[in-house]
Amino acid sequence: MNEKAGRKTLATVASRQCPVCGHHEIGYVTADGQFHPLKPGTEIEVVESAPLVPSLEPDREFQQEITVGDEPVYGVWLPEALRRDRALRLKYGVMVKEPPQGGVISVAAYQRAYLEKLQNLIEKEEDIPIPVSLDRFFMAAHLASGDAAEIVQGMWRELEEIKRPVWLMKAWLERQDEESFAELIAPRSRDDLSGDPVGDQALTKELESLSFEAFLETLEA
Repeated sequence: MNEKAGRKTLATVASRQCPVCGHHEIGYVTADGQFHPLKPGTEIEVVESAPLVPSLEPDREFQQEITVGDEPVYGVWLPEALRRDRALRLKYGVMVKEPPQGGVISVAAYQRAYLEKLQNLIEKEEDIPIPVSLDRFFMAAHLASGDAAEIVQGMWRELEEIKRPVWLMKAWLERQDEESFAELIAPRSRDDLSGDPVGDQALTKELESLSFEAFLETLEA
């Protein structure tokens, strides 16, 4: 937050790839959309507020706490066709806390389950430090600050790769046509989904054994 002539201007901390040299830099974006890189001596003001988790639309936000383990889990959910491919199972499969209506869950329920999945993966990771994984895949080690919920919020806010599975699933849940399905499984085709579909029990075991790095790898597959 800058202060000029007694007037305070709110700004949001952000990151970008430098348009000149290409390196990753941290700065702040003011209300007029201007990015200003942080430099030694820059004065800022920290405003404490409740965590915000962006919604499916990049320019909208809603307030939501991400918690895991406080509510009973109903079971695993994944479209039947995706159960034939392991990478797709690990990428899109989620544990839900309410039974799907007619076998299909709502977009809000899927987003909530996806965010909880990310938080759970971060909380249980023991082998590879989270900053190392975020730096390796996104050059975004700076997002690995705070607890697991805060890390998820930062990832969701800044990394389109993290949001993309939810956007694609949202499109399929709303339309359920061939075009949205093709986008969901790209670069695969329906003919590539030739494996045997796994049941709920096997899928649950796969998700329980999934690591944070292994999940991030599915985003590139």
